[in-house]
Amino acid sequence: MSIHPVRDFILQDRPTDAPHRTAVSLFSGGGLSDLGYEMAGFRFVVQVENDQRRSAIGAENFPASQWLTGDVRDRANEIAAAYRQTTSRRLDLLVATPPCQGMSSSNPSRGKRQTPQSKALEEKNRLLLEVIPVARLLKPRVIVIENVRQVLTLEVEYDGEKVTAVDLLRGGLSEYEVFPSVVNVADYGVPQVRKRALVVAIRKNETCLEGMLSQKRLPVPYPTHAEQSSNGTQPWISIREWLEAMAYEPLDARSKEAARGTHPLHLVPAYGPDRYRQVSEIPAYSGRSAYDNDKCPACGRQGVGVDLVVCPNCGGVMCNRPFVERDGQPSLIRGFKSSYRRMSPGRPAYTITTNSSHIGSDFKIHPWENRVLSILECADLQTVPRFYDWTKAKAERTVYLIRNLIGEAFPTYFTYLHGQVLDKLLSDSAP
Repeated sequence: MSIHPVRDFILQDRPTDAPHRTAVSLFSGGGLSDLGYEMAGFRFVVQVENDQRRSAIGAENFPASQWLTGDVRDRANEIAAAYRQTTSRRLDLLVATPPCQGMSSSNPSRGKRQTPQSKALEEKNRLLLEVIPVARLLKPRVIVIENVRQVLTLEVEYDGEKVTAVDLLRGGLSEYEVFPSVVNVADYGVPQVRKRALVVAIRKNETCLEGMLSQKRLPVPYPTHAEQSSNGTQPWISIREWLEAMAYEPLDARSKEAARGTHPLHLVPAYGPDRYRQVSEIPAYSGRSAYDNDKCPACGRQGVGVDLVVCPNCGGVMCNRPFVERDGQPSLIRGFKSSYRRMSPGRPAYTITTNSSHIGSDFKIHPWENRVLSILECADLQTVPRFYDWTKAKAERTVYLIRNLIGEAFPTYFTYLHGQVLDKLLSDSAP
């Protein structure tokens, strides 16, 4: 078992070989996912991002690409014109990674999709259909849409009927063969469990399709790792193995000084006494939660019931558990079993999200140090190459923006592997 392919990918210099295929990206964020396709040989000609700050950061890293800032909707003609002004070549790849808040399993309103908020989010989820007008104008050879798994099964209202987004894509992309799949990046040597829907559409005149359809192959990389290794695959890479091999500088959330390392992105939030106690009293390597802390900080009594916020022996507050003051009285914060919990050291990291700095989110506490993961560690788990330039993001003076960009992306190493697969398929087709 080796972490070297992923680690070497992160630590390499930016390749100097000129990409030989063309690409357009919608909902580009900072281009972290696009970067993998670029490293596999796809040159991005146009990238579209609604948020000005994200667009500026992305443009800094893709200086040869034209960045359009604004809503993708109703801009298909502008996107196509920008592409055609730059090159007369046929478009090889159209990539879309639309927002997915309404369907994400980490969405706090999940299961309540009839609320006004969920209705608005449902409209946002329809953004993935914006690939259709762009595809009709530019006729890319391949389309890739990445989203949460629920996009494959969640039904939406359309013309009075309940249909899935994939149904709508098939209807709108009649000139394409559509291949929906679910991938887990841990199956490719990334030390993170991240399951996502990957929808690949290939034009029906591409000659590579005949072999794919006859052999029932999906246009995705073959897994190299598995939770239970077999048939030549290696075991998943655990978060402990990864962190120890990467040898990050130790950090501690007890103070601002101890929470910051020498690398500009190796820093974490510092905590006040109660919050720090909640984290530090979770045994290292245990994978346990702060709710399991059962020793009273005031009198030392052991075994205080997990549903108690006040010690039955001395009446002291169990401030080593997640609590808040309500009307002058302490009350436990109600959370999921995965909240305020250390990562299990023997498994890959849980999904890196935009909330990577919040210990109340899923499995966010370092397996043995008293803190969350640093920005650098999250970026590495998302396999963002170290050569990515964060200068514009740091100028915003908000680490939360960087954590957002990292958490939103599909791991760069996977898109690199996927780009290699797509390049091979296109090479097998007529030009």
